[in-house]
Amino acid sequence: MTTPSVRALARTESQSEIHFLTQKPSDQIFRNNPHISKVYLFPENNSGIATLSLLRNLRREAYDTVIDFHGLPKTAFLSWLIGSQKRIGLQKRGRSLFYSHPVPSLKETRYSALQKSNLLSALDIRSNDPVLDFYINDGDRQAASDIFKQLGVRSDLPIVSISPVSRRDYKVWPSKNFAQVCDYLAEKYQAQILFLWGPGEYHFVENVRAQMKTVSLPDYKIPTIAETVAILEKVNLHIGNDNGPMHFAVATETPTVAIFGRPLAINWAPPQNPLHLAIEHDPGCKLECFYPKCGLECIKDLETDPVISAIDIQMDRIGF
Repeated sequence: MTTPSVRALARTESQSEIHFLTQKPSDQIFRNNPHISKVYLFPENNSGIATLSLLRNLRREAYDTVIDFHGLPKTAFLSWLIGSQKRIGLQKRGRSLFYSHPVPSLKETRYSALQKSNLLSALDIRSNDPVLDFYINDGDRQAASDIFKQLGVRSDLPIVSISPVSRRDYKVWPSKNFAQVCDYLAEKYQAQILFLWGPGEYHFVENVRAQMKTVSLPDYKIPTIAETVAILEKVNLHIGNDNGPMHFAVATETPTVAIFGRPLAINWAPPQNPLHLAIEHDPGCKLECFYPKCGLECIKDLETDPVISAIDIQMDRIGF
């Protein structure tokens, strides 16, 4: 969601050098980004010694500007510790005192990438371009091709990636619904079903497969994030929960059908882009969500019919 801001910065401040601080495995997003000169990694184990070493290195860079896209208390504090005179972040209680330029939140609800781009207004940069970037290399694409060859993917039949995973219970559409969608794709379109999952997420796939009448493509070694993006470049359609793979598919301009529980789809689905269809169900409380004091009706009560209708629209769009 920060990549449109990085691109806008690079285009406007063409003489500037842009560094990015993140954690693994998110560094893969910026590994090949032509707008990023250097990627710093925050220690995974929160080691005090490693954090102090990182901070010394960041202070040596003598940054003109620091932008805190994350907006957490610790990232606001870190922004201040880096020592830049110009520190930009979202105006929030308990954080703004660490910024020299706190930026008020947009009053209207908008796509997250555009919310983040609004921070650039402190630099007199206005950007309404929501396109996500994820640059990969030939090695990533070769790995994806090797996986397709290993799985025996046929080029004459559609291939649809399915991501039924999320570590947030309010984003997990029931596995029986995903199973019905997979069976529908296989029976109507003879689609090849390719599941996507990461470490610790395989049980989501097992639950869907256990309820399917048809058979999906077999398992394969979990790819890196960049290799997953290469896989998404090769599929015809991606269907899944509101999660990382959905955003990666958006970055590749692969058509998507995204299923939303909490939060609102408008926050995380690309605006006014017919390639990407967002499906959500409002039981009457989405605008005034009181999670976790609920039965997750917004995601559990979302039926398969609207998802299947969106799938038919997308399959027609891509010629199947």
